[in-house]
Amino acid sequence: MLTEEQIGIAKKKLLEEKSKIEAQLGKFAQKDSVVEGNYKTPFPDFGNETDDNAQEVTEYEQNISREHDLESELLLIGRALEKIDNGTYGQCENCDQEIPWERLEIRPQAKLCIDCKEKSE
Repeated sequence: MLTEEQIGIAKKKLLEEKSKIEAQLGKFAQKDSVVEGNYKTPFPDFGNETDDNAQEVTEYEQNISREHDLESELLLIGRALEKIDNGTYGQCENCDQEIPWERLEIRPQAKLCIDCKEKSE
């Protein structure tokens, strides 16, 4: 069973990581005003030349991929914070066993224990 101190440490790490990710997203995307937790990456405009168009597409594809990855992490962090609030933090979503503190200390947004994570891969 996790101690209050461990839960406090995890919550602090989750909130710090959430702030970092939101700052990263803010550098190239805007928050969606309709869908909470969603961001929109604008298509860049470097000009009308062929090289400019190719560069625009490349940058847009990279930013969309980054946006998706960062939004996925934010979702995991949000779920972990909700679990802290409702008292279910640290339980594996697959087998309902306790996730070891050693795992949560490294990745506080983990939703699976090590065994279930290995089985899912």
